[in-house]
Amino acid sequence: MDGQRTERYRQAERALWSHYGAAPRERFLDLAKPAVRVRVQEVGEGSPLLFIHGGPNAGSTWAPLAARLSDFRCILLDRPGSGLSEVLDLRVSSPHSLLVDMMVSVLDALELPKVDLVVSSFGGYLGLELARTHPDRVGRMVQLGCPAFLPTMKLPIFMRLLTIPLVVRLMSKQKPTVAVSKNILRQIGHGASLDANRIPEAFLEWYTALQGYTDTMTNEAGGIQRMMTWRGARPEFIFRWEQLQQVTTPTAFFWGSEDVFGDVATARRVVETMPHATLEMLPGGGHLPWLDDPDGAARHARAFLRMPVEALFEATATPILGA
Repeated sequence: MDGQRTERYRQAERALWSHYGAAPRERFLDLAKPAVRVRVQEVGEGSPLLFIHGGPNAGSTWAPLAARLSDFRCILLDRPGSGLSEVLDLRVSSPHSLLVDMMVSVLDALELPKVDLVVSSFGGYLGLELARTHPDRVGRMVQLGCPAFLPTMKLPIFMRLLTIPLVVRLMSKQKPTVAVSKNILRQIGHGASLDANRIPEAFLEWYTALQGYTDTMTNEAGGIQRMMTWRGARPEFIFRWEQLQQVTTPTAFFWGSEDVFGDVATARRVVETMPHATLEMLPGGGHLPWLDDPDGAARHARAFLRMPVEALFEATATPILGA
């Protein structure tokens, strides 16, 4: 990524954070296993929260939510290949294991023996995998929207197109526009929020800059092609229901009713399968529900993360299904 493109991306990113009245601190972490350099941004003070985004996206997608959780130390990761982090070659026999190793290395680099997670989509999948395989490293988990790679996962058309290398090459030659960004958001359930102007221009400009001035879209397409086909996830990457039963980490879901990756029935099944999980549905919300209702997402996350331990397991013993 050349310096001019990087600066134009940073300009859009600074404008996004300014819109929400925050100025994150930036750090780069040189991970050992796997060997890759990743960027994190931090806002707020307090107990640490590690945010893991989906794709194609980057850490600053969390700005509307993190700015409202300033009573926590919000640590926003640019996953490898996204935002300003280096790309990670996923052409290996077990890329999901490599990505879990990456998450453990991030925690080690941040000197966090254990951390609470805020995750979404592919980040939600990584959160589930980390909690399943390294339960001692995860305290509580807030899942915003449908995690990726569930057995019933559905894909919007733009995600299917990213599985076709020729289409990705053609897309890379086109200049991204705000109209394209809006179309992507509509495809994942945010049409009502766009029509009501609930997603600000600063966010749309940042998301467009992410596509235009970083290699995020191309890099993420490479990972998508490794793990998905036009029809959906490759069988070896599906997070099976019996694996979901193994995730004992207390988990709170905030799930949009218009999430195209998983409907209300999927949400209920996920929460009923996990030993300690709650569910609150957001009527009319899409796949990234903090964009539709950042105040509601922050309120939901804070209440769960601040809940006393003795009340936590009682609350998550039986799924709570919100309206």
